[in-house]
Amino acid sequence: MAPEIGPKRFKTFEKQAPGLPFYDPSKDFTCLDGSLTIPFLSVNDDFCDCADGSDEPGTSACSNGIYHCTNAGFRPKNIPSSRVNDGLCDCCDGSDEYNEPINCPNTCKELYKELYQKQREEAELAKQGLAVKQDYSQQGQNKKEERKQKLEELKKQLEQKKATVESLKIKKEEVEASEKEAKEKHENEWKETKAKILAERDKTSAEAAFKALDVNGDGRLTVQEIVDTDLLDKKYNEEEAKEVLGGYEDTDFDSFFSVLWSNIKEKYLHKEPVQPTTEETADKSSQIEIPAMETESPPPTPPIDENFDDDEDLPDVPGDDDDDDEEEDDDAGDNREPPDGLKLETEKQAAASAEESKDDDLKMPEYDEETKAKISVADQARKEYNEAESGSQDTEKEISELERILNINLGQEEEFAPLQGQCFEYTDREYLYKLCPFDKASQQPKNGGSETSLGTWGEWTGDPNKYSRMKYSGGQSCWNGPNRSAEINLKCGSTNELVQVTEPSRCEYLMEFKTPAACQSIDGDLSFLHEHGGEL
Repeated sequence: MAPEIGPKRFKTFEKQAPGLPFYDPSKDFTCLDGSLTIPFLSVNDDFCDCADGSDEPGTSACSNGIYHCTNAGFRPKNIPSSRVNDGLCDCCDGSDEYNEPINCPNTCKELYKELYQKQREEAELAKQGLAVKQDYSQQGQNKKEERKQKLEELKKQLEQKKATVESLKIKKEEVEASEKEAKEKHENEWKETKAKILAERDKTSAEAAFKALDVNGDGRLTVQEIVDTDLLDKKYNEEEAKEVLGGYEDTDFDSFFSVLWSNIKEKYLHKEPVQPTTEETADKSSQIEIPAMETESPPPTPPIDENFDDDEDLPDVPGDDDDDDEEEDDDAGDNREPPDGLKLETEKQAAASAEESKDDDLKMPEYDEETKAKISVADQARKEYNEAESGSQDTEKEISELERILNINLGQEEEFAPLQGQCFEYTDREYLYKLCPFDKASQQPKNGGSETSLGTWGEWTGDPNKYSRMKYSGGQSCWNGPNRSAEINLKCGSTNELVQVTEPSRCEYLMEFKTPAACQSIDGDLSFLHEHGGEL
């Protein structure tokens, strides 16, 4: 038998025009989807006739049906008809449980009182937050205006700086051209001088080599002398020696130097003798060979010049003095190097000294005063140019950063601007979380460890209120997972506070952040309660 038809069983729905009833006992009922028309007696008969469940609004016969809770004194609501007479009180007025023995008390008035008190508290909080938000907006707008003005000033400064840089560049290039010309002149002159020094040194080496190879000192170098000498890189037979002399039996120095020396000096074992300090010792020392370390066959004794008869002209070799003989005998027990070792050490020292002297000769001399002055002027011009260019680049960077900040959406009225540059923390049992609005979000173990990026500022994603949710993306990647990201739900609060962090999905974090900047007026909600809840 169908349940009793009464106010507790039916709801007068409106369609298209106010007051048009869907449920009229005086005529047949047509399903709301228009699929079927049935006698009105079949409405609420605990049998589902309509596909949309509209014929059973007061029973649980249709699983997809909707039951309307009037909830007088509180907010009305709709529930699935399957929850009608299920033994649980879903409507605060108890209308969904009309079968005995369930007796649902009417709690609508109490719920209204609780909700109204909560809404009043939230309204007061919103009122306080809105006052702060208004101040935030003013700060943000002032800051934005300051940044715009600064940006314009920097752009003007940049134009001036670029003009200065261009002027200094022209000046620098002019003085550098003069500097380059003076330096090249000096360096070219030195190249010529150096070439002459090297040529003279090469000729001196050739003369020394020729004298050493010309054993009989007759001014001609013969095939036999090439065969007999130990001063070349190997022993040559007559045929090879003749080839060394360019196919001739002998040669004088001029031919030796101009034609043969370039080839022979690579074979000559003493091609860089110690340089003499005077012309007199040069002639004599060119005929003396400092003994080398012992070899299987000692080199032949070079001819002695007739003028070379004074011990004063001999190189001063330690241990070679006659006056020291007795002293050496007295000290025979001392740990001393043998004479050959001493001679070798002396040879090394003399060669090192000569090499150092030669290197000094081949060092380019300082620039003259006029060239130094031009270099000094060019250095100053370069310094001024570099400083100006660096200043211009710094201004460009500052402009770029200002433009980036100005392009960030800080709220409809710049109310989120004061949050820029701040960071807020929240700690749970394991981690310390950090949120830096419009910058980054991160996570760090409480007991120490490196910081993990949860993402950087991306965009506003709230719906319908755009400024109720933030998106941070591109964080550190998870092991075999996506890059970390975070979404921040913004709630109204009297202060700025990160109040909760969860991880609803792997590597996807959800944060709740309270701030006055998110406060909205809730007067409409209170009006709704007054309208539907009656008096307290």
